[in-house]
Amino acid sequence: METENLSTKERILQAATGLIADQGFKETTTKDIALAAGVSEMSVFRHFGSKKTILADIMKRYSFEYPIGQGLKEQLIWELEPDLLLLARMQYHFNLRNEKAVLIRFKESRNLLELGMDMQHGTRSLKMFLISYFDEMRAQGKIIALDNEKLAAYFMSFNFGLFCSKMMSSVYGDIMSAGKEEEIRFGVQCFVHGITP
Repeated sequence: METENLSTKERILQAATGLIADQGFKETTTKDIALAAGVSEMSVFRHFGSKKTILADIMKRYSFEYPIGQGLKEQLIWELEPDLLLLARMQYHFNLRNEKAVLIRFKESRNLLELGMDMQHGTRSLKMFLISYFDEMRAQGKIIALDNEKLAAYFMSFNFGLFCSKMMSSVYGDIMSAGKEEEIRFGVQCFVHGITP
């Protein structure tokens, strides 16, 4: 992202996001953040006051609300494979857009808890959406009777696993020779096969 057109506050947040994701919260100093943002350390304190405030603002900036309320339900056609492909792609690409923030969530979960941040709200919302979807598909006779809460959790875990394998591919190489779209499609087809009557 170009930094020339960003406000000082945005440059600080962008720099801090990259540094904290790569080095961790404790290892990243306000001096590091200032240097990476091209501002003085005093500017960092003037805009945020503390490193913990920067961390809180990073997490607020990267919303972990999946786009459920933004017309997602209206895009469903109530056919299992196309719907699950839509949902799998949505979850994968959402996580991809928020990759640095996801890394920070993993590394800094204790600090985030200390800040009183509910980092599970978006995940719970997606799970409830999926449970409702699977309930309706069961009522229509399109899936077998299962524990839909577990089904939702497994579907989310599968998609998150694809995202994690993408993140790790730069270090360890790809697990599969297929592209991510093919991996998503294959995973959804296996999932559909396992729950279809």
